[in-house]
Amino acid sequence: MTDPRVHVLIAVKELSRAKSRMTPDFPADARRRLVIAMLRDTLAVAASVPAVGALTVITPDSDVAAVAVECGADVSPEPEQPASAAQRLNAALASTAAELSGRGVENIAALQADLPAVRAGELAAALAAAPAQRRSLVTDHRGVGTSALIARGVQLLPQFGHHSADHHLRSGAHALSGHWPGLRLDVDTAEDLARAAHLGLGPATRALLAEIGWRP
Repeated sequence: MTDPRVHVLIAVKELSRAKSRMTPDFPADARRRLVIAMLRDTLAVAASVPAVGALTVITPDSDVAAVAVECGADVSPEPEQPASAAQRLNAALASTAAELSGRGVENIAALQADLPAVRAGELAAALAAAPAQRRSLVTDHRGVGTSALIARGVQLLPQFGHHSADHHLRSGAHALSGHWPGLRLDVDTAEDLARAAHLGLGPATRALLAEIGWRP
């Protein structure tokens, strides 16, 4: 019997390159620790959703991989090739999704790693709203990016990068319309983090920000 649950993929770049847009507000070590904390919170929420059958973190970073394993996720390496970061990301997601499909996994979702305010109910509702035999997306809070791409019974065909929501829509994906502020709020800037703090942060991110003394 085919497992109706969703296998969630989360891609994380090298910590040395993470969150460069937050450089004016956070030194390098704090940015690295913030990425790890947000990943912990995102993984914890995803793992708590009954519709999620498994988690895989795709990363070239050994520290990220260690945290993923600690949180109960599988790890897949990001392929090394001379391409842009977006091309590497999409290639890694597509390759891992194809491997899972070859093993009989029918439902796959790509989720952002930096969703510190996401709630389990939001992710559960988005997965439930995604129709069968179709690709669906959750646009980010700006309306231009993609917080989650869900493929039920079809190829994932990820097109993350600049204006990814438009690329996913043009490729035939269906935009889900639920009110999921935490799921839509991926953190790229200090302003985003302040918005997430207003919604309510996960425990790992909240603890880190308290430790380093950051206030929105």
